[in-house]
Amino acid sequence: MNARLWLLTGCLLLGSCQQAPTGVDTLSQYLERLSGATALAPLPLPPSNTSLAPPKSMKIEIARVEQIDLIDFLSLSGCELQINLGRRNSQLGRSASPSQRLLLDLEFIRLAPACIGLLLEKQDATLAEIIDRASAQRQQSLPLSIHQAVLAGPEWEAFWSAPTTLRDYPQQTDSRIVETLIQLERQIEAWLGGNWIASNRDFELLLSDLRAGDGGALLLSMDQVAKQLARANDLLTRADKERPLCPFGRETTRSQAVEAVVKKFFVGAVQPWLVQLRQRKELLSSPIAALETPLVGVQPEQYRDWVQRRDALMESQAGLIKGHVRVIQQVLSQCGGS
Repeated sequence: MNARLWLLTGCLLLGSCQQAPTGVDTLSQYLERLSGATALAPLPLPPSNTSLAPPKSMKIEIARVEQIDLIDFLSLSGCELQINLGRRNSQLGRSASPSQRLLLDLEFIRLAPACIGLLLEKQDATLAEIIDRASAQRQQSLPLSIHQAVLAGPEWEAFWSAPTTLRDYPQQTDSRIVETLIQLERQIEAWLGGNWIASNRDFELLLSDLRAGDGGALLLSMDQVAKQLARANDLLTRADKERPLCPFGRETTRSQAVEAVVKKFFVGAVQPWLVQLRQRKELLSSPIAALETPLVGVQPEQYRDWVQRRDALMESQAGLIKGHVRVIQQVLSQCGGS
């Protein structure tokens, strides 16, 4: 391989210090210029991948074997738990969102011991046992209640929803969504660890903040990288087979044009954007995994399958770039030079 090709290979693998134009548009520009340099038309761009979005939330009924009837409810006079049950059994409580039902369950679990103690003082062991079993059931179903409120909630779905346009993503993002994910994970860890204190306002604000997350934009960007680099690989491979850039082992005007396009538009524009994507992925991946991992045991199969596809896409970028570099090397290695 000649010295210039070795230099180009080094640039491809190490990246460039040049500033990228505007996000995903650099890929389209690269394909357009590569098509011109090879004198071949690229394959059509495949449609957007609909599997990027998480599966629609499925409501999983949480069994409540232990029921507290009206007589039992009235017998709870003096227990704060009576207010909790009143809210849960009201018309508003019966139609409450999963997040509000979770908060009511956490409050029930937290208030139950004091109520049980009061009932035992009143020598009402039967009702105390009913409350104890009801609390145990809520504790057992707590992971599923959390999943329903967070990972199956509309806010998490919005976090992963693809935008209509990527524009200059990820340049306009910030780290606040990362802090939201971390705070949610810590809250869930505390609940699963037996600390059932919860602030209604703080929890709902954290969920609301998820809507501003850029998970969907990141996945859409990664999807575009995979599709556009596949088109670029196809262009170069077809050029090598159908219209070799250097049919006689010497540089040609076409090979020089391809090399110039690769240097200016791939190394100089696309790669800086790919570096930004990798950095954003690394920033989001850890807190997302920390949020989801404690709830794996209650996640529906459809959700786990989606997580596997999602993570595979996010982890594929490095391999895609190396694969494209190998194709470039293969095509240009046929050319001699000084």
